[in-house]
Formats: sequence, structure tokens, C-alpha cells
Amino acid sequence: MNITYLLGAGASCKALPTVKGIPKALNDFANDFNPGDNLATIKADDFYNENRDNIANLFLNEFKDNDANLDKYFKKIKALHNDILWLKSESENHTSIDTFAKKLYLRNDFSNLKKLKIILSCFFLYLQTKDFDKRYDSYFASVLEDLFNLPGNLKILSWNYDSQLEIGFCKFSNQTIDAAKRTLNLHSRGDMIYDAYSTNQFCVYKINGTTNIRKGEFNVEDVLIDFDIDEKKLMSSLLDLFDELKNTNNDSVMSFAWENFNKEKGFFPNLIKSISETEIFIVIGYSFPFLIEKLTSIFYQGCLN
Repeated sequence: MNITYLLGAGASCKALPTVKGIPKALNDFANDFNPGDNLATIKADDFYNENRDNIANLFLNEFKDNDANLDKYFKKIKALHNDILWLKSESENHTSIDTFAKKLYLRNDFSNLKKLKIILSCFFLYLQTKDFDKRYDSYFASVLEDLFNLPGNLKILSWNYDSQLEIGFCKFSNQTIDAAKRTLNLHSRGDMIYDAYSTNQFCVYKINGTTNIRKGEFNVEDVLIDFDIDEKKLMSSLLDLFDELKNTNNDSVMSFAWENFNKEKGFFPNLIKSISETEIFIVIGYSFPFLIEKLTSIFYQGCLN
């Protein structure tokens, strides 16, 4: 029996907020990455003790005796914090971040659309170092009989940007993120793939991409290779991501359904071919825009035929 799963919003709700919870989660994110008002505040003797749980302060405290590095990293974190506050404010003023993103897209405001993707990428990475939806662990326990020969009758389509599938398989198989992606036969929109499909092989297709960096036309890099990273390394990684995306022509690999599909020449044809023999189609989650409903209809008609 060939089974295809479609994962949407809510499929990772034990680790990531649903649409209603995003403004509050962004506020918590902003508080955790608030470096204070100025360098004098950071250097105050009592500031660290009063803000010990703040990731920004934990990171900056390492440079209290190095004025040059303290100034450099304070400015970087302050820029990141200001952009987080911007996205938090916009999320409160719109039905969803997707709605705000669509508005920017239609206005040809690609600078702010890129900023939105940068902060959203940092946000999802940050949240996934704090928690994991254990239902993915349960899923793999229920369907796997062999860690390296996954059932070829199963396919997963994910509408989400998160890495919960990869993290779940890492925890279950004790593999690295990179090895897990290879074993899962994972393809993400934004990857340049050709003829990467099989109707009798387990595979995962991430329809809206994921929180990675595209460097040049083909080279996609993982931002985090270990989601059990400590807070200081997390700050360093997010600052690197923030700089990489904001100050270069490199871009986030996450995307929205209404953006241009033409870049991914092989992604959707491969996806459709891969699930062409589906007999059971299972939808988990909610909030699928009209485009995914149309695609679902196409897949479903193909299954009936």
C-alpha cells in the first residue's frame, strides 16, 4: 500500500507556535536577544546577574574585557534585535506573517521580504534548539524496521519550513543532520535537482524550502548541523547567518507558495512523479493556501487514475 503524508501548519505544534502564537513567540525571541540599550549598560556590574537568562548578555559577557570585540558584537546583536522587533510588530498588525510577506511581494519590496526571511529563519532555528516535537520520534518508531532501509511505500510532503523531520530522525538513528537528510532522501524546494525521484523509495519533499542558505546557484548549506547546540554557539551561528544573508547576495532557501516556481526546474515534476502511485493520502495539519489545495487535487486525481 503506497502512502503519502502531507504535513501542514500544526504538524510541529509541540515545538513550534501555531499562527496565533507567533507574535508572542517573537516577543520572547526579541527579549532573549536584547543586548540592552548601550555598551555602558552591558559593562555595569549588576547587568549580567540581572539578565543571566538572556542569550545576548550571556554571549556579550565573554567580551567584557575586550572593548573592540564587545563593540563589534554589540552592534551586530543590536541590528538583529531591531529586525526581530520589526517583524514582531508587523506580525501583530497582520493576520499572519505569510500575509505580510505577500504584501511585500506584491509591492516589489524585495529588500524587506528578504529581511523577513532572514529573521524568520533565525526564529525557527532558535526555537528548534529549545524544543522538539516528540511525535516525530513516535512516527519513526511506528514505521521503521531498519534504520538504513526506509519503507519505499511511504512519501512525505511538508508544507513547513522547520527541520523537525530531520531532527526526529537524527535522534532516532543517532545520525548527523547531513546523514539523516541523505537517508530520508530529502529534497527541498530551492535545491537544484533533476530526475531525483523514485516511486518505490522513501522520500521527503519540503514544498516551501527550509531554513538554509543558498550560496550561488547550486550550493545550499545547512545553517545548523547540531540542534543541541549551547546558547553561546547558537548566538554565534545566528549572527553568522544574519550577516551572511543581510550583507551578501546569498539568500534564504525558505520560500512562499506564491513565489516564482521557475527556479526549481526539477522539484515539482519530480515530486509529482514520486507520489504518482499513491493509494492513501493522509493530511496532517491545517492552513493550506489555495495553491496547495490545487496541487493536492492534482495528486489525488493522479492517485485515482
